Amino acid sequence: MPDTLLNLQCDFATALRDRDRTAALAPWLAGDAAHAERRVAIYRANMVAAADKALSAAYPVIRQVVGPEFFHGLAREYQRATPSTSGDLHEFGAAFDTFLARFEHVQDMPWLPDVARLEWAAHRAYGAPDAPGWDPASLATVDPDAQPAIRFQWTPGLAVVTSTRPIVRIWTLHQPGYAGDFSVAWELAETALVARDGFVATVAACTLGEAAFVAASQAGHPLGDAAEAALQQDPHFDLGALLGRALRDRLVCGFTL
Repeated sequence: MPDTLLNLQCDFATALRDRDRTAALAPWLAGDAAHAERRVAIYRANMVAAADKALSAAYPVIRQVVGPEFFHGLAREYQRATPSTSGDLHEFGAAFDTFLARFEHVQDMPWLPDVARLEWAAHRAYGAPDAPGWDPASLATVDPDAQPAIRFQWTPGLAVVTSTRPIVRIWTLHQPGYAGDFSVAWELAETALVARDGFVATVAACTLGEAAFVAASQAGHPLGDAAEAALQQDPHFDLGALLGRALRDRLVCGFTL
């Protein structure tokens, strides 16, 4: 890439992020400075609008919580602090939770960053590839003595999000069509299991033991070791209940020995 083109692109990107740096583009643009600023402002507005649209798609709950106008300001500040590094706007917003944890104007909502982590996991699950087909009945063919060595293959996009906040409850209250009780036990810590069911991302509460089992299993540990990790977190961990749920909800898509 010629240095002149690289310099132009760098100056243009800088001007988009910082209005005060538009003058750096002057050598590249025809017309006076005021005319140049008006033209660059069009691109800048489009960039902020794209950031707002991308973040709104990934974080609908947070947008509802803070309101569209405030969320637009968040999108503008996030885009300025964390410029996109991918040509795919679906990748924009990965560090939104970290941004919210530091952004001074949302410190009265300390649960917001964890809700952002949950929403990003749901966003990633929604865009995950389809799971390969398999027959769960094949598990019955495994010799009982070999069962502790089973290594489960989990559906793409499956994620565990652990929090000291009631993130599943907050997420549930802001889903379309919700008409139940709106009370929140703010002192409650919740862990979420996030997956994809067809064309919908699903979020469900799970125990710390279940979360530990899934995390260990996803890391490649066999069933026996994953169960031990789960029991260390929760002495009441019920392996049978979790596996029944995983098979029913199609969270597992295969296994190896």
